[in-house]
Amino acid sequence: MALINCSECGTQMSDKAQTCPKCGAPNPEAVPTQQMAYTPYFNPCATHPQAPAVAVCGNCGSSMCKECKDTTAYLLDNKPLCPNCNLLYMEENISHLKSAKRWSTVKFVLLSIIVFMAWGIIQGDPSNENNIIGAWIIASIGGLFSSFAGLKRSEGEKAADALYSKLNPEDAIFNEGMGCFTRIIVGVLFAPIYTVISTIKNLIRMISSSSKLKKAQKEYTEYTTLLRERGDI
Repeated sequence: MALINCSECGTQMSDKAQTCPKCGAPNPEAVPTQQMAYTPYFNPCATHPQAPAVAVCGNCGSSMCKECKDTTAYLLDNKPLCPNCNLLYMEENISHLKSAKRWSTVKFVLLSIIVFMAWGIIQGDPSNENNIIGAWIIASIGGLFSSFAGLKRSEGEKAADALYSKLNPEDAIFNEGMGCFTRIIVGVLFAPIYTVISTIKNLIRMISSSSKLKKAQKEYTEYTTLLRERGDI
């Protein structure tokens, strides 16, 4: 008796075995016997019923043959995805990237308008204090929410404030009021800077999502072309 590799999954088995002990694929080198009057049973691939399954989809659990396994586009928990799940993931990814590109573009355009309006006001008369204040207020519009979000207190700081309030209840209201007032003032002062930072960030996101979208659409086209050539769709 000699050991050979299964032609489907590569598992070692006896050259006398009628089928692979792992995937059930028939052994072409085995000598047929009278007991093998019927086609040996094997677990079929969900996409190609004529082929034995050698893996399962990491998402839906459907059976996959060697061809489906080798041509999968993605792995989930180190398990291949079946053709249907691959297409579903690609379509969801493309939809997400389109949304990310659309919103980053809208934000970039709006923030750019605010920045250019503020810059135009200053350029009208750089020495005029009213123009500087007006430009600062205009520029603050785009970064006000980001500025306040950046000044949000951490959970540790909130816990420390709560402990201090319990130990010094008479100072708690005053300290909380002053802290809130300080954050508002600082947020307004730094809002124009956040406007510029947000504009740059959204430009980077727009370029990045556009590049990723083109790549995802190319992968989708190539994969669907492969499936059509195999007759799977």
